[in-house]
Amino acid sequence: MIDLLPVILLVIPIAFSLSYFLKHFRPMHVIAASMTVAIAVLLNLFSISESSFFLVDSLTRVILLTVSIIYLLSTVFGLGYHSRMGGSKNLRLHMSLMDLFAASMFFSLMVNDFGLLWIGVEATTVSSALLLVIEMQPLDVEAAWRYVIIVSAGLTIGLISVIMIYFNFGTLTISRLISVRHTASVTLEIAAATALVGYGTKIGLVPMHTWLPDAHSRAPSEVSAMFSGVLLPVAVYALYRVYQVTFDPKMEYLFIFFGVATVVIAAFILASQRDLKRMFAYSTMENMGIMVIGFIIGGAGFAGAVILLVSHAFGKAGAFYSSGNILESYQTRYMPDIHNLKENMPYTTASLMLSSLSVTGSPPFGTFIGEFLIILALFMAGYWFIAIIIVISIIIAFASVNFKIAGMVFSGSEERRSDAGRSQRAVAIIAALLSAMVTVFFFITGGYVIG
Repeated sequence: MIDLLPVILLVIPIAFSLSYFLKHFRPMHVIAASMTVAIAVLLNLFSISESSFFLVDSLTRVILLTVSIIYLLSTVFGLGYHSRMGGSKNLRLHMSLMDLFAASMFFSLMVNDFGLLWIGVEATTVSSALLLVIEMQPLDVEAAWRYVIIVSAGLTIGLISVIMIYFNFGTLTISRLISVRHTASVTLEIAAATALVGYGTKIGLVPMHTWLPDAHSRAPSEVSAMFSGVLLPVAVYALYRVYQVTFDPKMEYLFIFFGVATVVIAAFILASQRDLKRMFAYSTMENMGIMVIGFIIGGAGFAGAVILLVSHAFGKAGAFYSSGNILESYQTRYMPDIHNLKENMPYTTASLMLSSLSVTGSPPFGTFIGEFLIILALFMAGYWFIAIIIVISIIIAFASVNFKIAGMVFSGSEERRSDAGRSQRAVAIIAALLSAMVTVFFFITGGYVIG
């Protein structure tokens, strides 16, 4: 029965997406998301037998649990956020697509084949692009088209890496390739480089990031939370799997270069942002760049990347849920027009401030621990100059984001607004608190993940 858990995890969201046709579709989606959390917990408690189709190791389990929790939180938030849609076809379609979006991420994380992994990541593009246009606004459609064209073009280049891996090894089974030592070759260098471009486009690495700010800012807030919180880390996971089987010191320099470039450029762009959701989108780029560096540098950097991945997922989800609440109340994402949040939206203010501190690497959030370990790993590996650049970029990003948030929270105004609905407020605060709890969790079980 335990060995069937990966199959059940895939089937549940797909099956419940058919609740589109049911009268009481709302609780069905919450039940589906809750069941995936329960299964992800079981996968973290029990080992499954080695399979030629599924690869569920300690890294996969942690990300699966993170994806399932964000999926549940986003489902609950979305049902409240889109309550004005009532029982409309748009809301039914939206929730069913959320199920399929989650299923495509579960598939990408568990498959034990580079070809199927590539198909899974491409499937996340299709399902998430449809979620972008749910309200059929012209700018939403434009953002969706840009997202599909740029990411699909990048992933097409990424397909070359799959071909090169098969050409070199004669198999695409990930677990088999990880377990064998390989010799550096031009073929594997091409595989690594094309994977960096392909999955790097999905991750939002510079200069392939141009789709990311528009897609994240135009998507409904619960979709933005899934984009930034778990979709991009799924692409980071795919890139890391390729890197594991194509490791080459020359490629390490290349991967780190793209990671550093992304961190630096995102940090400086953050300073000039005026749109709340675009600001958090660029913050995601900054965190993804640091995360990629952590996975590539290995050792303490790997542990830091995992901690950063999980803590950032909850923190960024909380930030986008809070942004959605503000957008609903103020009807604008333009930060200079948002005032006196502390008086008008006290609960959303709490979640927004906690989330902002989390995604900018403030203690006691797990993002601080993760970034500290990655910087420590860079020093230990002799990349001290890169570590200094990363530290400066983190400081710039921290000051840019939190200064703007403080401006919205504490600026005085006679204007009165009401806070969001109870479920939306609760989800935003829970997400932000989970980001802080990651620190405690990893101090207790960190050895399990690292191992």
